[in-house]
Amino acid sequence: MDTYYRIKQVKSAKDKDLIEALDIYMHMVDVNSETSTTQVRDYIQNKYDDIRKMFFYILYVNDKVVGFAEYGYLPNSGVLFIDYICTNPRNPTFFYNFYQMLFEEINELLKKNYHHIKYIVIELSLKKDNENKYIDDDSNYFRQLLTMEGFKILRTPYYQPYYSNMKQELLSADFNIAINPLMNGLHDHTTVDKAFYLEILTDIYINHYAAWYEKFMDHTKVDQFFTDLLNKAEKEFTDKIEIDNITLVNCKLFQNGLCQQISTENITLKKKRTYYAKQWAMRIICMLFSIATGVFCYLERFDLSETFICALLTILSSAISLGQFIKERLFQK
Repeated sequence: MDTYYRIKQVKSAKDKDLIEALDIYMHMVDVNSETSTTQVRDYIQNKYDDIRKMFFYILYVNDKVVGFAEYGYLPNSGVLFIDYICTNPRNPTFFYNFYQMLFEEINELLKKNYHHIKYIVIELSLKKDNENKYIDDDSNYFRQLLTMEGFKILRTPYYQPYYSNMKQELLSADFNIAINPLMNGLHDHTTVDKAFYLEILTDIYINHYAAWYEKFMDHTKVDQFFTDLLNKAEKEFTDKIEIDNITLVNCKLFQNGLCQQISTENITLKKKRTYYAKQWAMRIICMLFSIATGVFCYLERFDLSETFICALLTILSSAISLGQFIKERLFQK
């Protein structure tokens, strides 16, 4: 049986297939990552003249609507930002066809206006359950599929903004930034340059997110929210964050959140300080108990319960420190 794929750019909110495409979008996007379909339709209809250029597409397979995508191009940084790319069902064949067709068409449209794509960027959720497993289906699915597209994970401080209908305000959540460089640079195991990162982050927050929310919310509140978010990310940025190849999370079980031996957690200044504080606290405790045990032994006070307790705690703290060392050196990839 022949299978025919095609995409169509949505230029009118009255497009007869948009309702079906948005229905797919609403059922496939992770919770709190979705944008109001009313806002999406408004953006399509009004064609706002922003610095950032928006693209909305529908995927057809044998003339049946099976997907929806929303992209934004940020000319200041050359970033093609993937807001959403959804298919129903989640199918690698559908995804890769959709992804490649979108890139080729958007790239050609941009070149006509002398714009060029330097990076493709997508956000990946770090939401976990009580068993410390990543649980957002879309993000776990994309980690699998983006492996083949050369994406890198920047484990830098990143907070995805979203609008909470319950609280009627903008909030943020911990996310990864995954980036596909279409030019030289961002090689594996090199460090993320702070100036480069903040340039991209500013473009995303101000020219992509803030430009959108300002159409539907109080301008002053939106500006203050994103100013604070940028300051938070900059404050939490720490040097020597390595660029990781996304193949580090290429595990068949990852889609179900079952990969325990890997971590994509972002590295922030606060987390780094907490980590080193815990490490030094454990070393100091181990040293103190070792000294106490040595003193009791020197005084030949072997029959005291204090001697036994100190010796036991020395062994316990040493075992914990050794366990942490082995875990970090052998199992953290």
